[in-house]
Order: sequence, then C-alpha cells, then structure tokens
Amino acid sequence: MAAPTGMRRLPLGWIEAFVAVARSGSLTLAAERLHLSLPALSRRIQLLEADLGTDLFRRLPRGVRLTAAGEAYFAAIDPAWTVITDATARVRTERTLRITVMPSFAANWLMPRLSRVDGRFGGVPLSLHTSATLEDLQARSDLDGAIRLGVGPWPNLVGEVVLPVMAVPVGRPDLIEGVRHARDLLDRPLIGTTHQPDFWKAWFAGNGLDAAPAFRAFDNLQVTYEAAAAGMGIALGLDPVVRPYLDGARLVPVPGGPVRLPQAFHLLRREDGRAPSRAFAAFREWLCREAAGFAVGLHPAEGARPETEWSQGPARR
Repeated sequence: MAAPTGMRRLPLGWIEAFVAVARSGSLTLAAERLHLSLPALSRRIQLLEADLGTDLFRRLPRGVRLTAAGEAYFAAIDPAWTVITDATARVRTERTLRITVMPSFAANWLMPRLSRVDGRFGGVPLSLHTSATLEDLQARSDLDGAIRLGVGPWPNLVGEVVLPVMAVPVGRPDLIEGVRHARDLLDRPLIGTTHQPDFWKAWFAGNGLDAAPAFRAFDNLQVTYEAAAAGMGIALGLDPVVRPYLDGARLVPVPGGPVRLPQAFHLLRREDGRAPSRAFAAFREWLCREAAGFAVGLHPAEGARPETEWSQGPARR
C-alpha cells in the first residue's frame, strides 16, 4: 500500500541512535548498547541530521553535547521512544523470557541443567544472552533479568543470591604435585582473569597469607581453565563454574584450602514496582531448586546455600 502524498517513512534506526547518544552523552557507550561500531553509529547520526536539516550534536574533544535544536528534539522524542520500547519489550516478554548470563556460567553450569528440561518456564521459552559484563537492565528493556557474579547490591535492581562461590586452586596433576600449603603456590605459575584481579589475593588471605602474587591473566574463566588444563599454570577454580573440569578429571584441586568468596551468583531483575512475570517466577523457582541441590555437594560447612536475600540500595562493587 503506497504512503499518502507528503508522508515519509520515519527513520527509526537513525532515531534510535540519536536517543541512545543523547541519553548516554557518549558515542562509545551508545555504540556498545546498540551493538554497533562507532563509524556505523556516527553515520546514523549524520543521516538523521541531514534528514532534519540541522545539527543535533556539538562535537567536543571528549564526547558530544546536544545543540539547542538537539535538546528540543530530544525533549519531544524521548518520552515517545520510551513508550515504543516498553511496549515492544512487553510483547516480546509475553512470548520469550530473556536472561543475560556470564558465558562460562552458562556453558559449564546452566546449560547441562537446562538440557534436562524442555526450556520453557510458565509456558514461555527461555532465551539466553551471554555477556562478560553486567548489562544495563534499565537501558536494555528487551532483557528480563540477569545472572551475575558479584557482591551487590546493584542500583535500581533487586537481587537474590542463588549460589555461593568456593575458590580452590586447580591444575594438572604434574603441576599440583608437591603442593601441601598455600605458600607452596607462591613459586608456581598462576593463572587468573582480568575481570577478577583480586580473587587470588582473597584466596591467599583466606588461607592466612597476605599475598598478592602476579599471575597470567585471560579475559574469561573458560579460557583460564583451558589454559590450566593445557599445563600453562595453576588456575583459581570457582565452583560451580570449574566443576565440569573436576568431574572430567581434566583438572584436579589442590588438597585442602577451599575458600568461600564474598562474591556469589545472583539472579537480578529491574526494580520497577511490579511483581515478576509468571515466566520469570517459574525460572527463579527452577533455578533455586537446582542451586540448592548443587550446593549440597560443595565443601562441608561452606556449601549451604545462603538465605534468600532481596537487596536494594546504593551500588557497591
């Protein structure tokens, strides 16, 4: 059906780019949230400015700033864009439950358990979005929740502790041989991750040593454990994520010395004053049941699943 004379199609992709930059005040942050390259994002802004016949942003040495025309346009378009994105998210939520999760946790703990169920919760299929960083659930209205490792609380989110984390050094038997005490590891090659630089220090502190040893860093736990299995060093295993490597005898733990970290895996969702959807509530119930069963197998006296705690308040990382 042809559009009536004088009507033009709305450039929604260009408008989405404009709103993202105006909200964040940063081309880089907006590009990350929209999963675009910086050149692609900049091109969309340029096309919108050409279409409107005016500059919307003033380019600064560091970042961008709305022009007077940009401020007026943003004030008019932002509420409408929120209505559009929220309505779209509600429709999507009705047919898909979208949860963002750490890749290593998804692969090593969550997927083996999901394979035993039909993948539907409250009659709604589950879709996993893997990301090494905590997605902004306020900005990502297409996501219903997140499973993340941390201490919490997180701003504008409610979080429930799902699984405790036990840390224990792991490696190939030939590298572990002869290790009897925590101090024995100080002269061994150690492996860690760039996302958790303080975990080794916390483990040594839990074993009575004030030490912050150097270690070879990788950008995710999966690669870290693969490096340890290849004999590149001793990694700090985080149970539950490292469990498949232990069960498959690809890695072995250092005798004794497990330390419970202050960090834990949390199930998070937006604090919007509404009760969780039926699908989210069903997923939470299943997840907590699986976690409780797993926690029984953790180290004695440290493995009990923490009491459920819904936390709100200022951010603490």
